[in-house]
Amino acid sequence: MGELTSMSHSHDHHGIVHDYAHAKRHIHEYRNYRYLFIVGLVGAIAEFLIALILARSVSAQADAIHALTHLSLYALAYRVSRQIVVRRMDAHEAYHYHEQFLKYYAFLVFTGLGWIFFTSIAKLQSSEGVTTSYMLLSVSMGLCANIIALKILNNITKNHGEIAYIHRTHQWLSLDTWGDFAFSVIVLITSLLYMLFPSLPTHIIDPILSLCAVGWIGWSGIQIMKGP
Repeated sequence: MGELTSMSHSHDHHGIVHDYAHAKRHIHEYRNYRYLFIVGLVGAIAEFLIALILARSVSAQADAIHALTHLSLYALAYRVSRQIVVRRMDAHEAYHYHEQFLKYYAFLVFTGLGWIFFTSIAKLQSSEGVTTSYMLLSVSMGLCANIIALKILNNITKNHGEIAYIHRTHQWLSLDTWGDFAFSVIVLITSLLYMLFPSLPTHIIDPILSLCAVGWIGWSGIQIMKGP
């Protein structure tokens, strides 16, 4: 999936070799995983809505938003590859189209971060706890969405192993996706602890967890947007 953000580079840009034929192959690769993408997207949206309306958990909302950024990156990358092929862009045009792609990604990331940050601060200032059963349900869906994102990432990397570059963007995207998976596990464990120990101050723990997610998403997102 790291190659998602590199498809428009050529040897003239950062030493990455890419051409029209490779972009065309990427299109077929992404189409092969469109059903996985749809299932993952539905799971992440369901996690967000349940966390927002029923669980009232900002950490589960943060987990859902993070998963949505990965899956949106997949959709945007498909569009980039398709435009390169349809328009038969040269290396210079493709590189600038890639930069536009990163701007869209930046918009998604920082819009999500703004939502997580302000809802976390609001949660800290209230005494409202979370509904643990719904939180557990929502995070389980988010965990599935992250597993799907990891599968897409792994399959695309494996199937394009003959392309001799594992560049900086891929490394950071992989790390970011695994980090989101780890955060899903942490939130899942936390929701189980809420069920076992009902006296825990969920109105404090939950927003603190989501603020930790803000730091991680922002830092890793900036690394991804720097490109290879």
